[in-house]
Amino acid sequence: MKTRIAAVILSILLVAAGTGTFTAQEVKAAPNMSVILNGQALSLTDSTVYKSGGAVMVPLREVAEALKYKITYQGSTGKVQLSRVNEIIEFQVGGHEIVIGEKDKKKVSFKGAIETKDKRLYVPLSFLNSMGLIAGYSTGTNQLEIYTPEVAAGAVSMLLATGQYQELQTRYFNDKSGQMPDLPLIQKNWEQIAVPAGKYFGVKSTASDWGEDTLTIQSILYFTEAEAVLTLSLDSVGKITGLKLEPVAAADESHS
Repeated sequence: MKTRIAAVILSILLVAAGTGTFTAQEVKAAPNMSVILNGQALSLTDSTVYKSGGAVMVPLREVAEALKYKITYQGSTGKVQLSRVNEIIEFQVGGHEIVIGEKDKKKVSFKGAIETKDKRLYVPLSFLNSMGLIAGYSTGTNQLEIYTPEVAAGAVSMLLATGQYQELQTRYFNDKSGQMPDLPLIQKNWEQIAVPAGKYFGVKSTASDWGEDTLTIQSILYFTEAEAVLTLSLDSVGKITGLKLEPVAAADESHS
């Protein structure tokens, strides 16, 4: 049974030190790299973003505080727990996977390693993706973007609703993965479902599931005349590999 991650703005406070490896030869500063979290610039006052090998490393505390997680850290074991209401995420400093859920635990692996620098915990972008966040770095703009699933779903649906299909492809598709969605089919699918549904108003609710190296985000979109389900499939680097819009009734039947 899949573990559902309710896609709401999460809450954390993180103060943790760990045992991740870190060597000066592997580290390169990333000057002037801007960090955008849910569309807003994230201020990094006492830390920085850097590159370790080929991975972009992010200070977890700043991201965590902005997302408002609550955290428990066991210094003796290196175990960290993130929690909110009925959500629990655990990971081991020095490990390469997180565990989602308390009863129906689901393990999601991530590439790279957690590192400790100046008594701060840094994680690769793949760690954030394993949590269900959509995180990516653009070398062209030297910008790191992190979005929660509901914000990403809102941005994608707005691009669809305003006919900005090329912008959708530029921002959210990975042209190097070999899994590029068919843009004309996406446009046809949207117009067939959305046009009869009336004027688009926004996202009603969002939930996400981790499967076989794929994050699936399902959102209920509401229009003046009907509701529809937007299903997004994203790869391990947060790029869209599949997109489908269905009427609510049809979506319920296909997933029953």
